[in-house]
Amino acid sequence: MEEIKLAQLDQQQLEKINELEKTIGVTLVAYDSSAMPAQSASAYESNNNNHPS
Repeated sequence: MEEIKLAQLDQQQLEKINELEKTIGVTLVAYDSSAMPAQSASAYESNNNNHPS
């Protein structure tokens, strides 16, 4: 199984994530894209860029 690592966020990034969580009412998780396998990372990016919302 592939290992996916959580991103290391600075204080400003963490505050922004917390603000977004409160605004949209969901829990957000930040992943370290440099630690993701190339195929999975590019697949996520292409899916994310084409999302209708």
